[in-house]
Amino acid sequence: MLTPEIQQVVVLMTIIGMMLALFKDWAKPVLIFLAANILFLMFGITSSADMLSGLANESLLSVLLLLVVSDVIRKSGLLDVAFKSLFPKQLTYRGFLLRKATVVTFISGFVNNTPLVAILMPYVYQWCRQKGISPSKVMLPLSYTTILGGTLTLVGTSTNLVVNGFVTQAGFKPLGFFDFTMAGMGVASVGILYVVFIMPKFLPDRKGLLENYNQSLREYIVETRIAKNSPLIDKTIEQAGLRHLKGLYLAEIIRGDELIPAVAPTEKLEEGDVLIFAGETETIVDLLQSNPGLSLPGSILKGGKEKANVVECIVSAQSSLIGQTFRDSNFRALFNASVVAVSRNGERVRGKLGELVLEQGDLLLLMTGHDFDERSNASNDIFVINRLKDITNFSPLKSALLGISIVAAFVLSAVGFFTLFKALLIILCVIGLLNFGRYNELKASLDLDLFFVLALSLGFAKAMHNSGLDATIASGIQESALQLNHPVALLFIVYLATNVLSMLVSNKAGVAIMFPVTVSLLKLMNIAEPTPYFLAIAFAGSAEFMTPYGYQTNLMVYGPGGYQFRDYIRAGWVLSVMCMLVSVSILATIYKLW
Repeated sequence: MLTPEIQQVVVLMTIIGMMLALFKDWAKPVLIFLAANILFLMFGITSSADMLSGLANESLLSVLLLLVVSDVIRKSGLLDVAFKSLFPKQLTYRGFLLRKATVVTFISGFVNNTPLVAILMPYVYQWCRQKGISPSKVMLPLSYTTILGGTLTLVGTSTNLVVNGFVTQAGFKPLGFFDFTMAGMGVASVGILYVVFIMPKFLPDRKGLLENYNQSLREYIVETRIAKNSPLIDKTIEQAGLRHLKGLYLAEIIRGDELIPAVAPTEKLEEGDVLIFAGETETIVDLLQSNPGLSLPGSILKGGKEKANVVECIVSAQSSLIGQTFRDSNFRALFNASVVAVSRNGERVRGKLGELVLEQGDLLLLMTGHDFDERSNASNDIFVINRLKDITNFSPLKSALLGISIVAAFVLSAVGFFTLFKALLIILCVIGLLNFGRYNELKASLDLDLFFVLALSLGFAKAMHNSGLDATIASGIQESALQLNHPVALLFIVYLATNVLSMLVSNKAGVAIMFPVTVSLLKLMNIAEPTPYFLAIAFAGSAEFMTPYGYQTNLMVYGPGGYQFRDYIRAGWVLSVMCMLVSVSILATIYKLW
């Protein structure tokens, strides 16, 4: 059995190693947390019951159910109906930011912010394209406002539910549905004013990838093939009607190993010829629909088995597809989508699309199968920015019933009629009765990696407590807090330490480290009311604006917005300071700590 001193050294070295591994992205977070917990188990610092206790934590299970409910809301079309009329073209830039910030902040208080950003990105991109505004001027504000909205209620973000899981696990009174609201409203209000009136000065007006696309419409490349028995075989380009296409031209023909770059009108077409067209997106879609004897290689529609949508996507900066060809990456099997066309920053893309090596920012025109959304949302490889032919089949009556059920369940949970976990179970039953999604689709929306990270983080906190490391760190912090000799000073220290840890690793890891330390601090300083300090941890864990990696929505807009790491620091540091001052001040006032 190790002495307490050696146990503390083991836990401290594990924390340092874990932070380094998370920062360097050496492995998936779930594997890093698992390795740390196994290490604690092997050294006898925790028991198997400690390690697995998080799997039965009601607040963490609520996170899983909330992800399912959020995904069903996204698919039901409830939010799409609102967003289609939310961003009219006549809005000014600041008017757009104000409307987006207020509406998104409110919705984010009740809907998980990750699927909310995924839903909104196509609408935001479409408005940018209509107005000729760079995506870098609007995408980061979208992420920030969803983060701000998450501070409004217990279900606004998974971080709030994680903190509540720690609270109940430690034997304290659970946090209420609206315990976050007063401070959250202050943070959200100040944040909206910052996003609309100050933040644009810090945002780069970088020539966005989509703006390049708008200026180079003729460089969108589509590959087609002269199929067997096509009526175009043996016809010249002129006779086939492929010479004077509106907004579209035949760039080259690939015939076996031969490339014909300058296609003459008298050139005769042969079976198997690969025709490379360049032109405008809408015209390409029209070409596919008219199907004048042309076929798409590897089309998702082959055999007429599926009804496909046509969507426009962008390859993200973190995409695992970068450096691979469509063929090598097995793109079609990965996303259930076939590549129709590619555009690359106004550059000519030559050759067959299957042999094209993908780069960050490539724009892809895809024909997608029925489960494309689920597959694309499950990765950060590509982001949908436009839906050119979106087929949405949902019953308005069923969607309305779903919306009413969700609101009713949340309200009853908020007033204490039953717990949030029970409310989410009821909503899940309504989803089943209304037949919103098959079992496999609902199962796919469960983020098990996130759940296991959260569950293992509880075991991580237990290791800090069992070894006494939390009390040791708390004693060191206590000296500084006693010198300042004020409970508000401790509130600032707890907030700042959590926020810095969240920036260095992730919000979940930052919360997991700081919670046991905070509990020890409260005991050392004989503080009877712990709630404001627990809320401070939750606010600090969510308010991660200065890096793309600390919060998932920041990472989602990183590639599509064309951002660089320093853009987050420039745009986020002021907001980080404002959120700390406002949230701590309001919490101190509500709980009479002054």
